[in-house]
Amino acid sequence: MDKRLLIFASVFVALVAIVAFFIGVITAASFNMPAIARAEEKEIIATETPGKTSFAPIVEKASPAVVSIEGKRTIVYQSPWSDFFNDPFFRRFFGDIPGREYKRDVNWLGSGFIIEYNGKDYILTNNHVVEKAEELIIRLNDEREFSGEDLELVGTDPSSDLAVIRLKTGDNLPDIIPGSVENLNVGDWVVAIGHPFGLYGTVTAGVVSAKGRSGIPLRDNILENFIQTDAAINPGNSGGPLLNSEGKVVGVNSAIVPGMTGGNLGIGFAIPIDMAMDVLETLIKEGRVARGYLGVYLDEINKKIMESLNYKYNKGAYIVEVEKGSPADKAGLLGGDIITEVDNKKVENVENLQYLIASRKPGERVKITIWRSGKERVVNVDLGERPDLSQQLGINDGADWLGMSLLPGNSEEARRYWDEGSSGSGVFVREVKSDSPAGRAGIPENSLIIGIQKENKSVEINNIDDLSKVKEEFSLPIIVRLRVIGGRLRAIVVEE
Repeated sequence: MDKRLLIFASVFVALVAIVAFFIGVITAASFNMPAIARAEEKEIIATETPGKTSFAPIVEKASPAVVSIEGKRTIVYQSPWSDFFNDPFFRRFFGDIPGREYKRDVNWLGSGFIIEYNGKDYILTNNHVVEKAEELIIRLNDEREFSGEDLELVGTDPSSDLAVIRLKTGDNLPDIIPGSVENLNVGDWVVAIGHPFGLYGTVTAGVVSAKGRSGIPLRDNILENFIQTDAAINPGNSGGPLLNSEGKVVGVNSAIVPGMTGGNLGIGFAIPIDMAMDVLETLIKEGRVARGYLGVYLDEINKKIMESLNYKYNKGAYIVEVEKGSPADKAGLLGGDIITEVDNKKVENVENLQYLIASRKPGERVKITIWRSGKERVVNVDLGERPDLSQQLGINDGADWLGMSLLPGNSEEARRYWDEGSSGSGVFVREVKSDSPAGRAGIPENSLIIGIQKENKSVEINNIDDLSKVKEEFSLPIIVRLRVIGGRLRAIVVEE
């Protein structure tokens, strides 16, 4: 009897223990207690959870030095009905009807940031943020505002798309410390601060997608050596800082690959800060940036060139032609040579070679390695000074010709006005000053100059070089042949 009681008691205790165990498990689950994990599993989870990383300290430190830059200008244009009422049919009844001028104010917004150089504070931004402005307004993070005589445009460098501004104030300004692209790796975190779409102080974060990017469809004649990032960069971010994880600026946000609505696709580009600081220093000291010039016409390496020259590499830049009297000509470079290195730096492609040469100063001697007749040779070249658009037109200090601001007909801005099948030959009229020979003659903006005529002599204008020659040969009055929006041709007489 006692033995059976003992067995029943043991079974009862076991059942109670089992029930208690399950009750304990259910209770623990209700309190969301963490599961057991190995130490190495915890480390992987922490490393692979970047969402727990906060960029707040970087933003708090850098934001006071980020500024907004508002540009303003007035566009003067004629009524679109002017040509209609100046038709010969209407002139028979009403005579010449003078065209009526209209004015329209244009505003845009960009970004910039304050950086110290030799104990003084300057604002670094993009050239395209300031280049068309008749008035600039700069607003600081603390809502202070500078315009007119309170600021000075120290200088611009269209080739690098950079500009430097100085605020005329004795106050100490917050600034950002420059870093270096040399210490920046693909995959590193970066932060962009700016004013996209007028949304002041917007912060975005991403990683470095690539370094040394070139050959991308941006503005013409821009030196390309970009940092690519997926940090969201939108219109209005231009000129703002790209910061590393230490809060140092590593790039100047400059361009995007736009989406269907003009916004960001996760592909943005920034000018390396090392290059930007060199430009800033030169603009402060000299007021302009003079760049090295080789004097060659280049093309990319392709399979047929490689086979015909017994060239085994797919990198380098092929010389199509050498300009007579240029530094390259004087050094003995020839058409058909392939440039493979500049001062022992490998040449990746045409854009890379242009950057390597343009980043040097006129008069510097560079060692250029070429491939010729199946062998490598080294040639020393004393660089000249790179010409720009205004020099090709015989124009100084950024002025225009006959009151017209001109671009190559195949430039990015001109392409917007091409008709289907257009070749892009000609010279694009970007802007026209109303009180100028071109303005008084009625030459419309966004048109294409395709020819110049004086008396019985007529010259086709295919590019800037053609126009430069005509400028030297022809004096006013002249007839300018134009292709305007819609593909219509016009001939307009320009007089003094």
